[in-house]
Amino acid sequence: MRVLCCSESAKQSGIEPQLSLSTALALCPELLTLQRQPEREKTRLQQLALIAYSFSPVVIIDEKGLWLELSGCEKLFHSYRQLLQQLQTKLLHHCTDVAMGIAGSAYAARLLCQPGFRCELPQSIELEQQFRRTSLNLLRVTKRQQQSFQQLGLTYLDDLLALPRAELASRFGTAIVEQLQLLLGEKPCQLKLFNPPATFHDLLQSPQGILSKQGLLFPMKALLQRLSIYLQARQCYCRKIEWRFEPLIGDHSSMCITLSGSQNSWSTLLDLSRLQLDRINLPGSIETIILSTDDFAEGLPEGLDLFGDTSAGEERLETNRLIDSLSARLGPEALQQPVMGDNYLPEEAGKIVAPGEHQPVTVGHSGLQPLWLLPKPIALQLRNQQLFWRQPLYILSGPRRLSDNWWQSDQQRDYYLACDNEGSRYWLFKQAGTDRWFVQGLFS
Repeated sequence: MRVLCCSESAKQSGIEPQLSLSTALALCPELLTLQRQPEREKTRLQQLALIAYSFSPVVIIDEKGLWLELSGCEKLFHSYRQLLQQLQTKLLHHCTDVAMGIAGSAYAARLLCQPGFRCELPQSIELEQQFRRTSLNLLRVTKRQQQSFQQLGLTYLDDLLALPRAELASRFGTAIVEQLQLLLGEKPCQLKLFNPPATFHDLLQSPQGILSKQGLLFPMKALLQRLSIYLQARQCYCRKIEWRFEPLIGDHSSMCITLSGSQNSWSTLLDLSRLQLDRINLPGSIETIILSTDDFAEGLPEGLDLFGDTSAGEERLETNRLIDSLSARLGPEALQQPVMGDNYLPEEAGKIVAPGEHQPVTVGHSGLQPLWLLPKPIALQLRNQQLFWRQPLYILSGPRRLSDNWWQSDQQRDYYLACDNEGSRYWLFKQAGTDRWFVQGLFS
């Protein structure tokens, strides 16, 4: 086993990269070592790639870092300086040390990587000089080729570039020529571009276990912030998130938060998660917290229109927030919304649905109708051709036919507006093809 990287204090003890672990421990017996975790490194690079994707559409995940193409992004951020400053701020929130290289090609930028972050683009002449003065030891070549470079007095890239390509290929092989072509940008980069995954799935682990709901809020906040970065990178919004809390031993607990409108604010999602967290039972000690979602909406949040009335959009968003808060605190089954349905018959035209599930109806419900109907239509009496219900009723207007299934006579009705001697108004209907009259509603 060998040392991959080390801190400044370790370097002061004589430890350096590629040193064997046994030698390092001999130099510094109290040395603290950590085993490399490739899977966690891969996950971390994916998270950093999502951040970089909001700055450039061309992101490549390399085995040791990220490549970004900045050309074409200057106007969006007004200058390369502002772009790099914002990128630096984002990266320093997620990693302590950054090594950076800038060049005309991805391979050359990797070759010129140095510790620290630069917010100023170097001049072309400076880049050219730095590139040509790069040591050949940094190239991906064999030890035998390195020895040949030394024997021929070749120390820097400039020395290698001065030789004819045919002679280089003959003496060192075509691979070295292809590497130079990649460094000079003469050959396009063939690595796969990064694209955000179609679904979001992330987790945090606490080996010592989390014993309280309050203790869950910090890792939940971190996961929701990662989700927000993912949504910004994909330029979309989520409509549902799912939490899963796993103990070291025993059954897991989970909760699903369904939103009445699309959302990408981590703070709003954290508030809703906190409310719903109070309603569920959790294992005694939680080791793993998982956040996932695959329900997304493209474009603007529901309720906002790019060229429409922003006040109406804000009102819709406030309504959605209220519905989501009540649903998280009381449970989705506690909220119901009366809406108009697709049935012509008044007693079947209304229905109760969950908030946000109502779709526009295809049936028009025009005409004067009372707000409230009787539980069941009540038959009227007909006395000497006079409608009677508790007292005589007089027709004011009508008929207006309502029919649903035209092949069923009992589904066809003629509706009338009527009143009594005191001015109270009633909503009556006559069954088509019969002399039967009913009162179905009363006007206030």
